[in-house]
Amino acid sequence: MRKPWWCLAVVLALSSCRKEPTEGTPEEGSEVGETVARLEGGAAGDGDAAGPFSVTKAKLDAYVGYQRKMLEVYGSLMRGLQDMGPLMDAGTPQALEAARSGLKLIERKAQAEADARKAAGLSTEEVNRIAEVVTAVISQRQMGRTLQYEEELKKLEALQSRMPVEQQQELAPQVESMRRQVEAFQKLPEARRDFGDANVDVVLTREADLTKNYQDMLKAFAGVRR
Repeated sequence: MRKPWWCLAVVLALSSCRKEPTEGTPEEGSEVGETVARLEGGAAGDGDAAGPFSVTKAKLDAYVGYQRKMLEVYGSLMRGLQDMGPLMDAGTPQALEAARSGLKLIERKAQAEADARKAAGLSTEEVNRIAEVVTAVISQRQMGRTLQYEEELKKLEALQSRMPVEQQQELAPQVESMRRQVEAFQKLPEARRDFGDANVDVVLTREADLTKNYQDMLKAFAGVRR
């Protein structure tokens, strides 16, 4: 079965919002990656930004609001493009008109993103730098919950406590390894090393909201209707 034409429109939609390049700095990664990362809490190609960046509580609060607004925009865009899919793939005379409508949706999305940044009082650079920290923190915390290492550790420790001493010693390395994994998901040593304790701690003050945005983003890009 041939790939639906509307998939191309989706790719174009996701790639239309790009980080503005700075003078003398090459753009890194795909345009699609930049757009998805910015929405979920990360931006590709930001590692070359000069100097430390401080995520203040005010900026993070503004960023959370920006995320929610963009989730509405992307959800509407994905639903609109999804509805066009059967028509465009059928090769009917109406396909060209559907393609034009898709381009209008993409144009509105680009304007909506600029409006959302302006309303939040954030520059493109600030959105990208905050998103980089948010991605490092929230993705690790989400992974820890998904893998359920903490629950598995409790089960393993309970099992170990019921074993004879010799078998407890044999199981000890496995228990210790899982304990280190749980600690990494809880304390986020890599994120703290890369972005500093202060930035990580600020992001964690909005962990619940940022996690919800992350999960809603996955639903939006999967085409799940609310």
